[in-house]
Amino acid sequence: MAIAFGNITTSNANPNGTTQTLAHTQNTGSDRTLLVCITMSNSVNFSGATYAGIAMTLISNNNVVGSSQRVAAYYLQAPATGSNNIVVSFSGSQFNSTSIMAQSFTGAGALDTSAFTDSATTPSSQSLTIVANSVIYATGLSANAQNTDYSIGGSSRTPSFNGHNTNVIVEGAWSATGLSGGAQNVTTRADAGSITNYRIAIREATNGGATGNMMMMFN
Repeated sequence: MAIAFGNITTSNANPNGTTQTLAHTQNTGSDRTLLVCITMSNSVNFSGATYAGIAMTLISNNNVVGSSQRVAAYYLQAPATGSNNIVVSFSGSQFNSTSIMAQSFTGAGALDTSAFTDSATTPSSQSLTIVANSVIYATGLSANAQNTDYSIGGSSRTPSFNGHNTNVIVEGAWSATGLSGGAQNVTTRADAGSITNYRIAIREATNGGATGNMMMMFN
C-alpha cells in the first residue's frame, strides 16, 4: 500500500503552562501513523505527548545549538480515527509560543529511529538515503525569513507549515509520494544568516512492514 497523506493540524500558540492541547482528526484506513513535530524555546524541556490518551513514542529531542530552540518529534502507530486531542507536556511552564505540526498517514510502515546533529548553514543541503516510496519532511529554523524554494528529491516544494516563536521562524515542507530509493537531496534555505533544520523519512508499509523505519536527521 502506498503512503497517503491524511489530515494535517498546525498550531502556533502560547501554552502559558505545562501542557498544550490541540484537536486533530485522524483519517480511516490501513497502516495508520500519526507524526507530531514540535519546536519551542529551550527554556523548558518536553516530558511527553499523547493522542486520544495514548502515549506517543519519542523519535528525537534535540536542543538546537545557537537557536535557543528545542525540537522534538513523536509518532503513534494505529492511532484512533476521528477527532481526538493531542496533548504535549512540558517539564515546566512554557510561556513562549510553540510551533506544532501534526500529520496523519495511511499506508505507513512500522518505525525505528536514527538521528544525528550538525552545524547550521545557508543553504542547508544534505543527501538522505531512503527506501523507495518513502516520503520526506524537511523543516527549517531560522532567525531570518525563509525562501519557499525548498527542494526535496529534485522537486521544488512549497512549505505547508509556517510558525514563529521567540524570534525564530519555523517552516516545513513535504516531499511528493513515490520517491525512488537511494540518495535524495534535500535543501532548505534562509534569506540571510544560517538555517538549522531536521528531516524525517517515513517508509511505506509494503516496503518496511514491521521493520520499516522513520529516520530523523538534524543539520
